[in-house]
Amino acid sequence: MINIMNRVRLYHAFLATLAIAAYLSGEMDPVHAWLGYGVAAVIVLRLLWALGGARQVGLMRFYPNFEGLKLKGALTHPAISRVLMLGIALSLLTVTGTGIVMDQGRSIGLSPARAELAADAGPQSAAPRGSYRGEEDEGEDGEEGEGGPLGEIHELAANLLLLFVGMHVAYLLVFKRPLAKFMLFLPRGNRKNSDAPAPPTSA
Repeated sequence: MINIMNRVRLYHAFLATLAIAAYLSGEMDPVHAWLGYGVAAVIVLRLLWALGGARQVGLMRFYPNFEGLKLKGALTHPAISRVLMLGIALSLLTVTGTGIVMDQGRSIGLSPARAELAADAGPQSAAPRGSYRGEEDEGEDGEEGEGGPLGEIHELAANLLLLFVGMHVAYLLVFKRPLAKFMLFLPRGNRKNSDAPAPPTSA
């Protein structure tokens, strides 16, 4: 039976892999969209897990409680890592949500693609109202397109996510290296305790 912290790091690794792959495939449709839906599914499973799981997987781990924060030792206070985790969570939810809204289920077959709609409409689709290409351009530059407000929010959230992840990793490597090594499946150097799970502290 896999203990709770090992399950947490397996989830962490799976979500991180999907999110990184989605970021790197930004210009590779529909692969990018498929990965985005995969991220959304993992987030939903994580929320369900938090509702019925142990304290270590509860959503309160993302709440930055500043109680007891003092100047001395401030950088190692749990609130710092929680702020970074909250930034990651909000950025991830934003980039995933805007991506789903823009795609509207087309990449996974829940909504017909624009080309299919144009083909079904027949020659009348090229009426004075504008050709299919014109409608496509409008979609790309409108609210639902990559060039519209949602597209800009999607891109901004993706860049913020990358920034928060970089800060999160750097913070753990500098101030909480044993936990960082545990989450990255690296040996922690202490052979005696090498099989013991990491303490349920905030990441």
